Amino acid sequence: MATINFAGNTYAGEVLEDLLVYTAKGNETYEAGLIHVKPGIQKRYVLPHIQLGSIIQDNKPTPTSTEGAANDTTGFNQYKLSERYLDPQDFMVYLEFNPRDFEEYWRFAQPEGPLVFRELDPAVQKTMLRLLLDKKDQYINDCIWCGKKGGIDANITAPAGATILGGASAAGPMKYFDGALARILANLKAQAATVPTDADKNELASGKVVLAGSTAFTTGKDVEDALYAIWKKTPSNIRKSKKLKFVMGWDTWDLYDQYLTTQKDYKYVENPDVNKRTFKGKEIVVIDGIPESTIFFGKFSTDQDSCLWMAIDYSTDEESVKVERLQANSEMYFFQMRLKMDVNLVRPGEIIVWTPYKNGTTTGG
Repeated sequence: MATINFAGNTYAGEVLEDLLVYTAKGNETYEAGLIHVKPGIQKRYVLPHIQLGSIIQDNKPTPTSTEGAANDTTGFNQYKLSERYLDPQDFMVYLEFNPRDFEEYWRFAQPEGPLVFRELDPAVQKTMLRLLLDKKDQYINDCIWCGKKGGIDANITAPAGATILGGASAAGPMKYFDGALARILANLKAQAATVPTDADKNELASGKVVLAGSTAFTTGKDVEDALYAIWKKTPSNIRKSKKLKFVMGWDTWDLYDQYLTTQKDYKYVENPDVNKRTFKGKEIVVIDGIPESTIFFGKFSTDQDSCLWMAIDYSTDEESVKVERLQANSEMYFFQMRLKMDVNLVRPGEIIVWTPYKNGTTTGG
């Protein structure tokens, strides 16, 4: 097993394996099987798309491949190529601490000798790392859905009191890469453009996100109506996929669960019980980090056919986390992790969303 150097002793235990996994996978989105992770991407990973337009025409003695092609929105006899990108962005975790602040709480492992951390029990080191990792995991999970590269965008509006894309999470600002909702809003904005740019055309050539509705939820009936609207907007060619999932936050699920339990004419379960998380036979996944009054529907899985991908860059074992003395004459130590990641949609045309968030005057659907 590989080891991590703790600036004085070498500890070969469970910590390293936790770090390598948690860097990309230790968040609720991955644990629920909603995202495909592409490791080893240092700069850019290209997601190419190709689409063939209509190919049928009237029978003619001498056919031509350009018949009807002018101003033809079907892309007659045309292969349309487009690219989407995963561009991992750098950010880091950095924390300074004095081990003496903690020694009294672990009496079984109180150190001996003048260098406090050198003899500190590995179980103590692991506990301190676990606290750090848990906070980092929460941050990554939030950014997958609510990240906005560059921070808060004045053009993106959110419901009153809702999470601000690119704003502050419990662990830090979600400003290093675009999350799933920011990507969806960019696609919807391109659909609404009256004079589309080349970037808009490339965005739409990869597929058009389907917007099923754009109002905030105030009751469980609102949620049920949204689920029906999403289902009706789902393209028939993907409805049978076993990997289709509804993804929503706890605020949305609680409204729906209460509605099913207390307000429907026919109660599905008794009040203390939890309703079955399915709709039209498709699983409803409830996780933290989903923007308020927002429901995603698509192929969410850890496989390559997932509609949501993440790119990450693994560091070498010793560089995964640094635990070192701040400087030679100090008792202070630091934890440091350097991370790179990005999130993007693979096939936007296979994603149906209900969200009150707007990017300018986005419409779509």
